[in-house]
Amino acid sequence: MNIQMNTASNTMSELQKKIDLIGNNIANVNTTGYKRQEASFSDALVQSIEKQVGQKNEVGRTTPFGLRVGAGAILSQTAVRNEQGSIRQTDRPLDFMIQGESAYFRVASEENTFYTKDGSFQVQPVPNSNQVSLVTATGDAVLGADNQPILFGADYKDIQLAGNGSLTISYKDSTNPPTEIQMGIAQINRQNALEKIGENRFRLIGTEAEQVANGNLQLIDLSQQTNGTIGIKQGALEMSNVDLADEMTELITTQRLFQSQGRAISYADDMMGLVNTIKG
Repeated sequence: MNIQMNTASNTMSELQKKIDLIGNNIANVNTTGYKRQEASFSDALVQSIEKQVGQKNEVGRTTPFGLRVGAGAILSQTAVRNEQGSIRQTDRPLDFMIQGESAYFRVASEENTFYTKDGSFQVQPVPNSNQVSLVTATGDAVLGADNQPILFGADYKDIQLAGNGSLTISYKDSTNPPTEIQMGIAQINRQNALEKIGENRFRLIGTEAEQVANGNLQLIDLSQQTNGTIGIKQGALEMSNVDLADEMTELITTQRLFQSQGRAISYADDMMGLVNTIKG
């Protein structure tokens, strides 16, 4: 009975992790640029019981020696699904959307470079200067193609973004020439290497130079792009790729599995109680 109870309890513990994952997806159904996560399970085979001892008992045997007993299921992998979400038109000048599943904005915080699909940007004054910086909602600096934070004059009047990632900032003083900045875009060729770190950001293990060298990362200047597979749209945002109907269906299915494992523990407990009442 202990084997049955251990198997069921281990499985319940892992199913709870999937329920938490689904709950996180549902909570972020309206989060800009959020990428849903999926859980994969595998069997836990941890114990081998040898029923027959001695070579004489194994003559003619074609099946593996011993009986392997599982200890339930384990959460083997959590995968991020990178399909592009729907487009939400906002007409806000600082809302940018990347068109291209493998393309991400590059942002920096405390000398670390991260990647995000959330293009809901804003401007932040630069201390002790007459400039402002383009930042994310959490204050991370948005990087340009020159790997530097995007800065421009605080007395700006208008910001225009071309489809090739070129920012043109005009000023209230007409004698002040417009500032042109090329946005920095990263193309991740193996997106399963991306690690979620919170606040709608991803990171790659190691340095960008190492990722470029192994072919996983490309730093793209969209003004030089010839195939047109990646573009940026102003006044729009990429929404979450979570399908609420699918998530609710998966949640109900997982809860039913969770309940079935609970019943297995209850049945095993009843059988153990019955055995204990039997008198020799």
